Formats: sequence, structure tokens, C-alpha cells
Amino acid sequence: MKVFEVIEAIKENISNHNFSEPVHTQSEVYGITSMYQNLRAGDVFMLKASGNSGKYLEAALEYAPGLIITDFKADAFKAFHNQVDIIYIRNYNDVSIRMVELFYGKHMNQLKYIAVTGTNGKTTTSHFIGRLLSELGLKVATVGTLGIFDHTYEKVVFTHSTPTTPMHFEFAEVIKYFALRDYDYIVYEATSIALDQRRTDFISNEIGVFNNFSPEHLDYHKTMENYLASKLKLASLSEQCLVNADVPEYRSIMDDSYHFSKHQDTYYRFRTDIDHIDLRVGAAHYTVKPRFLGEHNYINLATSIFTLLKLGYDVDAVIDASRKISPPVHRFELFSKNTYDFILDFAHTPIAINESIINAMKYAEKVDKKLIVMVTGIGLRGYEKIRMTMEMVPENLHRLVLAAEQVGYEDEYEILKMMQSSLPESYDETNTITAISRQEGIVQAINHADDASVILLTGINEPQHYRGELLAHDDKAFIFSYLDK
Repeated sequence: MKVFEVIEAIKENISNHNFSEPVHTQSEVYGITSMYQNLRAGDVFMLKASGNSGKYLEAALEYAPGLIITDFKADAFKAFHNQVDIIYIRNYNDVSIRMVELFYGKHMNQLKYIAVTGTNGKTTTSHFIGRLLSELGLKVATVGTLGIFDHTYEKVVFTHSTPTTPMHFEFAEVIKYFALRDYDYIVYEATSIALDQRRTDFISNEIGVFNNFSPEHLDYHKTMENYLASKLKLASLSEQCLVNADVPEYRSIMDDSYHFSKHQDTYYRFRTDIDHIDLRVGAAHYTVKPRFLGEHNYINLATSIFTLLKLGYDVDAVIDASRKISPPVHRFELFSKNTYDFILDFAHTPIAINESIINAMKYAEKVDKKLIVMVTGIGLRGYEKIRMTMEMVPENLHRLVLAAEQVGYEDEYEILKMMQSSLPESYDETNTITAISRQEGIVQAINHADDASVILLTGINEPQHYRGELLAHDDKAFIFSYLDK
């Protein structure tokens, strides 16, 4: 692609451009990225204005980019004009979207897209949708918190800067990768922050799925109104929407009769029990007994089934497929080691933790065992989120382990103080234990368990951010190593 083609595509957004002599509008550029680490010689580098942009520009020059596009004020990098051609623009997101269309348009048009948003359950719902479609014989990739997976559920390694919804050009590279391999669908998690930052505005979704809504990410959005507005942006990016009608905040985008609910008289209805889901599709009734447990997982499975039905897939084929699939790893995952029984659940928002504990209580009652629960205070998420989490811990658990994790630069002991002060009144020194790290919390849970107990581990089972370091961690690996000593 020629430089003049890039200029033509964004000419209405250009505030100034400086080309070294001779003018290089006939020069070739070969690709585009916003991460200097991914640059190749002759690529376009999209440089977003920030406090570190000068450092990024200097680092990018080592890779010999063919062109730099930035939303810094005109001539901000005048000192570098003799080294590289720079275009100054007014709106970074508008230009990024246009550039994705320019460089990746033919690949984007080869695939269909399904986006899932909501406060909780995005990861599980996305994986269920992908696995249902795969059971029906389609090639489906899944993009989200756990990473990027192909249709065989093998993880595909991409370099990207965000943990859930990739940035514009990172996502475009993912799309290109799967388009070249003749995939049918990409199912992805659409976070409120990604929607607000317009990271996926270049994608036309076949359907947008809205599963729930509760307080989250207010450090970014500031208000619930802003948070909701970001979520609702997905509706304008989707040909149709599947909406949880039990969420009042989402009802403004219910533009047809095909919604789902636990309670209302909607076309799709469901009811969960400890080991099965009852589904109603219009006047028809179905019962699904999944291969896994956890009623919060069942809600996500029901949502996924309804997604495929709204897309027009055969109901009997979808119901049959739903009886064969499993959730992604660490989603109410049951396993045993020696005489100990564990449930590992990646629940880390207040509502998700509450649901996880309630489901674990039902399971423990079913198998006639005591329940020991580890709940974590996540330093990186702030003290208000810790307070909200503790206030939603159910009453009268047999034993509760409070552990600090993902501490960052916060004080572990202050985190534990906040956790203890925010607990329901039924907890005191007789049934609570504290631990200053995730690993210590697991050890405490094991030390207070026996063969008549089940241990539920909630929180973020990932490498731990601690005082500027990233400490390797995996719950199952740690448990197996500890119990093998």
C-alpha cells in the first residue's frame, strides 16, 4: 500500500503532516500497529498521545517504521522530522478504525462475530457459545480474559497489551490469523472499557449478548450511568441483540420479542437446579443435565443456548450439543488431591463471589460435607471493591479464609483489616482465618480441612502482582506441590 493511499483515507482527520525530503507519498507501507514491539521495517506506527509517547517514538525508530501517525499536537515531534515521516491527526480512534478497515478489511469480511458483554460471566458465556458452535461443526475462535483459543480449544499465543478485549490493531491481527485459516466465527468478550474506547467499532456483530449488570469498573467509568452507556454501545455494533430481560438497565435495547428471563413471560425462559436446567423455548420445554456443576455456570449455558437459537440454529441440535460441552478451566472446577476435595472458581466480583459460594453451599449439602471458603481482597481493585465483596459473603459458613492477593503496592494487613471490618456479623475469630497471600490462604484452608470438608477457592488464580513484581502462581500446581511434600 502506498503512503498516499493512507493519507487519502484519513485526510479529513489530518491536522498537519511533515514529510522529509524528498516527499515519500509514493513509498510503500506494509502493515500497521500501535505496539512498537510489533513493528517491522516499513510499517505504519500508530502513536497515541500519552506521557510515555516520546519514549515509544524513540523505541519505534529502532524498527525503521515507514510512517508514524499520532494525535499529539502538530509538530510535537519536530526534532524527529528528519528521521521519519509523521502525520498529526485530531481523533485517534476514528483514524484507528479507518486504518483497520484499510489494512484488514478483506479479512474482517470473511468472518462472523458474536460479542458478549455484562458484568459477570462473559468468559464462560463466550466459551460456551464457541463450544456449542464447534459441536455443530463450525470453526470458531474465542477471544477474552483467558486468552485466544482456536476451534480445538488450544491456546494461540498473540502479543497484546490488554487482558480481555484486544486493542484495535491487535484484534485486527487476530481476525486476520483466523480468516486465513477459514474460520466461521470469532466469539469475543466486549468489556465496557473496550466499548468506551471503541476498540471494536470496526466489527459488525451478528449478535450482541447482554447477560447481567452490576457495579464494576467505577474507577474507570466514575458513575454507573457511564458504565451502562458503555455497555449499551454494543447494541449499535450488532445486527441483533439477545437481552437478559431481568436486567432493567438493558430493556431500552429490546427491539424484538426474543429475550430471555428467569421470571418474566419471555420467549426464552430458564430455571436452574443443582444438577440441571429447565428451558422453555416458546411453548416447548427442554431439560439439560450438563456434564458439570454450578448454577451460575448453568445461567451462562442457558444464555449461550438462547444465543444460538436466536441466530436460527436448530433447537434439537443445540440442546444435544449443550449436553456434551464443558466450561472453561477454573469455572467451578471440582478436583481432589489425597483426601482433600476442592472447587476452583475464578469468581472475583462481589456478585460472582456471592453466587459461587451459594452454589458451593448447595453442593456441599448434597454431598454432606462442611464448606471452607477462601475469599480474597484484591489490592489492585481498591478498598471499595473489597468492602462490597465482603458485604456479599453469605452468612454462617463453616469456616472462612480471608486472604490478600494481587496486592500491587497496597499493604496486605490493611487489606485484611478492611475485609474483617466489612464482614457480616456472623463471622468472628471462631470461624475466620486470615492470610497475607493467596498461597498462604490455600495452606490455611487445607490445614483446617479434613475428608469431611470441601474447599472453595475464589479469586484471581493467576500470577500475582506484588510490589512491582509478577510472581508465578497456579492454584492446582501449588496444591499438588504442597500436598506432595
